[in-house]
Amino acid sequence: MLRHVRNSRFGVRLPAVLLLVGGALGELTSACCAQSEQALSIGSRRELFVDRYLVESLEGARFQLHHPRPAELAVERDQPWEQRMYNGISVIKDGGRYLLYYSALNRLAVAVSSDGIHWQKPDLGLVEWEGSRDNSLVGTVDGQLMIGADKPLPEIFLDRRPGIDPATRFKAFTLIEGSGVTKVIGWVSADGFAFRKIRQEPLIETSLYGAFDGFESLFWSAVEQRYVLYLRYAIRVRPPNPKDPNRRSVARMTSPDLLTWQDPQRMTFGDAGLLPPDHHYNNQTTPYFRAPHIYIALSSRLAQQRAALTRARAVAAGLRPARVDVADPLKWLIADCADTVMMTTRGGTHYDRLFQEAVVRPGPGANNWVSRSNYTLRGLHPTSPTEMSIYVNRHNGQHSSHVRRYVFRTDGLVSIHAPFAGGSLRTPPFTFSGNRLRINYATSAVGSLRVEVQNREGRPVEGLALADCDEIFGDEISRTVSWKSSARLSALSGQPIRLRFVMRDADLYSLRFSDD
Repeated sequence: MLRHVRNSRFGVRLPAVLLLVGGALGELTSACCAQSEQALSIGSRRELFVDRYLVESLEGARFQLHHPRPAELAVERDQPWEQRMYNGISVIKDGGRYLLYYSALNRLAVAVSSDGIHWQKPDLGLVEWEGSRDNSLVGTVDGQLMIGADKPLPEIFLDRRPGIDPATRFKAFTLIEGSGVTKVIGWVSADGFAFRKIRQEPLIETSLYGAFDGFESLFWSAVEQRYVLYLRYAIRVRPPNPKDPNRRSVARMTSPDLLTWQDPQRMTFGDAGLLPPDHHYNNQTTPYFRAPHIYIALSSRLAQQRAALTRARAVAAGLRPARVDVADPLKWLIADCADTVMMTTRGGTHYDRLFQEAVVRPGPGANNWVSRSNYTLRGLHPTSPTEMSIYVNRHNGQHSSHVRRYVFRTDGLVSIHAPFAGGSLRTPPFTFSGNRLRINYATSAVGSLRVEVQNREGRPVEGLALADCDEIFGDEISRTVSWKSSARLSALSGQPIRLRFVMRDADLYSLRFSDD
């Protein structure tokens, strides 16, 4: 009988005899062990369990994907300048206001809110439509569209780089698409409404196949200290598939100043490598607002050629396509379906993919089982001390199209979940700074959670063992873990430790070390 040794960081079991065969294999094993003993450094950063970074082993517990609950309609098409196709693009939180950018007859419009819940469409007085400027259309400082209404919509971003000129806080991209080449024109604005060009020459020029054929994500990365851009491109599928010849994917570019950019670098997807298992229509990658070193991608997944509705079912359900620029609008509308999936990255060219399952499903109603519906707008924002919101396109391509708000618990995308029978989580070695440990957790009325502090080798630290930990149960965004002894976490600050969580009917969403 073979004894098995667990590589607990990845949950793989190998026969122990294999670890003892051959000098070369022995050297490799020693190198792997030495690498595993290198302690991570988390300082006082908040860490979420949206990837495997802080998980070495799980016993009886698992990663749990959470789905947001639908809330109220955020923005509907109810103004005369909002005709034909309509969908939301992004939501930006700018201090005490929220800006929701959306398409109105393929012109860029905006709604504003003070809480991310109640929205108004301001009369910006910028762009003329049918003889009036009383509308919410975004444009240039001289009252024109930033790009023709038959071109791809402008994309707006808030530049959070410290010390940025207030007159250039908002950035925008427009595209010039040529034969095999895409050029990106840059714009700036003080208020997010009226824009002027950065320069006449393009900021970016690329021949990457299918580049910028979707809504992109641009932000200043406080961790990387540079601008980061995630863009869509296409991969030609081999062997050729006439029904689905290209796979939409994601590439990454960076720049120190927005003016000079590195060449696109192609992202990889979990174990799938460069070719993702599904179409990523709009990657929607942004730094998480409570942990900006973690980038969350609420990516739009298109199920190409997967029709959920027949024409007869669509007609019976009363679907009314709003498109007038295709020969058969209903055929286009029901050709496929879509949803939203979650990926994460900590910079670099790799997305971690814990789940293939959708985080936002189409849900009930034929209106949502249509092409390019259920796409999440770019932006994940706090809307109360205990909740955060995303905004999702519903009823795409129809006269009833709208944006609905969806609500997560704060940090509540993914948890480590233990059932009633119990489970545990063990971290790899890491160093921290601070004198207390705070956790975001929830249990049932009979559930519980305890934490043990261990040394690098996995032995309990005296006074901070599992038996010393005060039982934790309840539901709190921030709870300080306490132990019965006089031992203090501050004595371990900067030293490699491990944590072991023992849980029962409980969820652990995040942790953070901090000072009083």
